[in-house]
Amino acid sequence: MREKDLQVLRNRVISHPNLSEEEKEVLLNEIAHGKAFDFHTGYPSIDRPWMKFFYMDLYYDIHNDKTVYQDILDENKNFLDYLAIMYYGGKITYQELFDKIDQTAKSLEEYGVKKGDFVTICCAGIPECVYTVYALAKIGAVANLMAPYFDPQQMSDRISDCDSKTLIVMDSFYPQIKDSIQKSSIEKVIVIPALNSSPLGLIPENQSKLKLNYVNETWWNQFLKDGNKRDDPSVFQYEKNYPFCMVYSSGTTGASKAIVLSHDSFQYSVLSYDANTVVLHRGQKLYQIVPPWYSTGLSTSVHLPLHRGLTIFQDPRFERDVFVKNIIDYQLDLSIGPTSMYEGFLDEKLTAGKKLPKSYTPVQGGEALKADLKEQIENQIKKMGCDSKVLVAYGQCECGAQATSQSQKITHPANSVGIPIPGVTVMIVDDNFHEVPYGTRGNIVVNTPCGMLGYYKRPEATDEYFHYDLNGVRWNCTGDIGSMGETGDLFVDGRAGDYTIVDGTKVYNFDIEAPITALEDIQICDCIGKKNEDGTSDLGVHIIFKDTAKEKYHDPELLYSKLMEIQQSIFKKYNDIKMVPKYFKVRESFPYKPSGKRDIESLSQETDGFIFMDSSYLQNKEKIKRK
Repeated sequence: MREKDLQVLRNRVISHPNLSEEEKEVLLNEIAHGKAFDFHTGYPSIDRPWMKFFYMDLYYDIHNDKTVYQDILDENKNFLDYLAIMYYGGKITYQELFDKIDQTAKSLEEYGVKKGDFVTICCAGIPECVYTVYALAKIGAVANLMAPYFDPQQMSDRISDCDSKTLIVMDSFYPQIKDSIQKSSIEKVIVIPALNSSPLGLIPENQSKLKLNYVNETWWNQFLKDGNKRDDPSVFQYEKNYPFCMVYSSGTTGASKAIVLSHDSFQYSVLSYDANTVVLHRGQKLYQIVPPWYSTGLSTSVHLPLHRGLTIFQDPRFERDVFVKNIIDYQLDLSIGPTSMYEGFLDEKLTAGKKLPKSYTPVQGGEALKADLKEQIENQIKKMGCDSKVLVAYGQCECGAQATSQSQKITHPANSVGIPIPGVTVMIVDDNFHEVPYGTRGNIVVNTPCGMLGYYKRPEATDEYFHYDLNGVRWNCTGDIGSMGETGDLFVDGRAGDYTIVDGTKVYNFDIEAPITALEDIQICDCIGKKNEDGTSDLGVHIIFKDTAKEKYHDPELLYSKLMEIQQSIFKKYNDIKMVPKYFKVRESFPYKPSGKRDIESLSQETDGFIFMDSSYLQNKEKIKRK
């Protein structure tokens, strides 16, 4: 074990608030005698049970001295004829990928972009976005990645904050954001036709419905031609903690925050997989469905596969039916996406009579995936010829994408989101930042080399997000509630802010959802506080029944009986009337945000269509009242 790792462990033992002095002395003695992997203290940050799953020779070799551009160039220079990207019938080799990156870098310099400049990119998963982010990395500029549905004023403000003068945008997004950038710092706009890299777009500019009317607007192909006369730019050399890109927190409530990620953030994330037991092989095809304005969409869905020599399959349409159809039609090996995409496998109209490759591995992240829904999806893909489990991962943009992941080679318990990836430590703490034992609920904090540098120009928000312990170790405070099992598996219950105050008591909404989804005939549900006319709140539950049960619950008597069963099961579990929901809404579907996540804000505004179920009978045995 490396001396620096031993010193971190020693410091953690010495400063641990829940270990006695005698226990600390024993542990320090065992560390001195090479028994640092044999701890069973009951505290994950000391025991680190996940370490036994790693390839330790590769684990100790994890270090970074490259930019993301230098990394993919070095990893693939002997495999230039392999396929790097598939896009609407277009097939781009690694040689062609590097040629396009070089060409894009020359054009960026021709347009005045230099080291340290921010270039705003508003694109879905298309090849030109890949070319641009690596071209910016090559010359030492920074990619400012923004979603098209960003609040207009915030988009203008965030662009101007970093003094970005160049915008690279997909043609279908440009009309949505054109007004947003009028008062920003943008001076030049490069527009990419969506089918530019596809054989389907023979003359891409003519295929686009968009017409460019202003002097500062240029089509992508003209942009590339403008750089032809320049020499190849000098390659930016690695600098520790140098910014690579910015992604953004949600701008739906309050001001959005720009999350600055470095080359090291991305490099340590992908290098960790060399020591991990997640199976990735050169030549496999991975579906990029997560947009690049999320760190997962750029780190795990673009940089990781290119680092490992995989082929990225791109389709910018964020649609469930398209997602499932592409996986089947193109026999893809891996996909990384949110729960809402994988629910498409439960639609028999999409999957009946279809086959999946035996190698197919679905990876899920971004939102909760309950054990019963996971099992339903796995059973369906098994019917389609694939025996893989849905691998669940956990992280957030501030953590540089992933903090934990499941593996094909490890049996993970139900509702686990995996173990920490190599180099990462996950800890569960109480409100005083004292670590709690295995199985105890608390706040999830993460120490990771993959995390953000900070929020751009938001020092107070950065200071609030990070916590430095007594040893000076920096922890990401995720804002999530969860626990850790003795295998090192993390269990995420939900967001710390996802609660409803009922009669003065804080009730976590996710505690209500779990027992409901475990009941027969329930496919999925969301619990949200429902405000009453007097200003108080009660629990409201939105329910979708399984397809096989929907017709049954058209019968009012059977429906009321089921809702009573829900109330009784929750009361039996918690023995607290405040935790029993009174309002129910049966739905055919949930509203979704453009990100693919369920639109909780929209659900919370709904007032019609609820069934009221008085729960007082659970305590006084009175007959249920119906309204």
